[in-house]
Amino acid sequence: MTTAKYRRRDDLTTPAPGAHYIESGVKIYLMRDPAGLDRWVIDPSTVDGYALDPINDDMPINEECCCEDAHGCDRALARMAAAHLPTGVQVMVMLADALGYTITAQDQTR
Repeated sequence: MTTAKYRRRDDLTTPAPGAHYIESGVKIYLMRDPAGLDRWVIDPSTVDGYALDPINDDMPINEECCCEDAHGCDRALARMAAAHLPTGVQVMVMLADALGYTITAQDQTR
């Protein structure tokens, strides 16, 4: 089990000023391997350079925020709603960072 790199900072025992738990989710599209193998591979639309699709239209949400500043939390939610969702490459970098991995690009000159 991997230890989370980031912890929630909105908890009531040790709250951090301005910390609000705002969450969203994105879709990573998979498809059956085009080579005819029965395995999942990343669909090209996931890595086309555009922002990934949200998992549903009512994201992001702040329903699980434990702060006691509803007005400040709603302002943070509005800012995050205006922020662009990440691309597939950006999610890859975030996952690597959270899991403690270093990403090395393959040599494209072959």
